[in-house]
Amino acid sequence: MISSCKDAVKGQIEKIAMGVKNAKILDIGCGDGEYTSLFCKNGNEVIGLDLKNYVKPEYKKFEFVKGNAKDLPFPNESFDLVISFDVIEHVEDDEAFLAEAYRVVKKRGRILLETPNRERLSHKLIKLVGKPAQYPLVLGDDCIHIREYTKEELEDRFQKAGFKDIYIQHG
Repeated sequence: MISSCKDAVKGQIEKIAMGVKNAKILDIGCGDGEYTSLFCKNGNEVIGLDLKNYVKPEYKKFEFVKGNAKDLPFPNESFDLVISFDVIEHVEDDEAFLAEAYRVVKKRGRILLETPNRERLSHKLIKLVGKPAQYPLVLGDDCIHIREYTKEELEDRFQKAGFKDIYIQHG
């Protein structure tokens, strides 16, 4: 059976979340809280941050903080893990976004970020028929991707923010 892209992404995030234990976690751009809530087990302390509180009642298993990704209201090196799913492509200043994530993650901490691949099959097919994606890319009434990244572009952004051990999986 073929699953939707969202189901596939959620499955990958669930697998990762099962392996995270006793960690202090920040979700930048937690949205409705669906993915954030996956990390609310195994002794984890989870904080979800967003511009507004969109968290659905069924996912309210974590502390919510209203805030901006470019100016996080946390001290340096506060978190073992910073997560962010489908957010960076919507942020005007992606360099400030990554710099703040770098600032609040502990020196031996990790960041887990998910964002659309600019070189995905749908974009390649559309380009073949002479209609390449143009940014900002309007995907719906309230869904605009300011930019999307290739693997190399995303790796470059992380390096500029100070990250050293970078692993990018794309599919």
